[in-house]
Amino acid sequence: MNKLARFMEHFWLAVAIGSALAAAWVVVNEGWGASRDWWLFPGVALAMFFFRKFTRKRLEAMEQRKHGS
Repeated sequence: MNKLARFMEHFWLAVAIGSALAAAWVVVNEGWGASRDWWLFPGVALAMFFFRKFTRKRLEAMEQRKHGS
């Protein structure tokens, strides 16, 4: 389970980076006005990355407390 959680964290980080690069490409080619909505994708992917990381750390702490007691 821990390997899958870490994989998904890296997956969302890669999606955030890739979509940010795509959004930057659209900004360069079409200007800010046409590409404003493109920045939603990296924002959501970055939020998913931090949510998954926070959740994994919480679950690891709960597991440690469970085995430590």
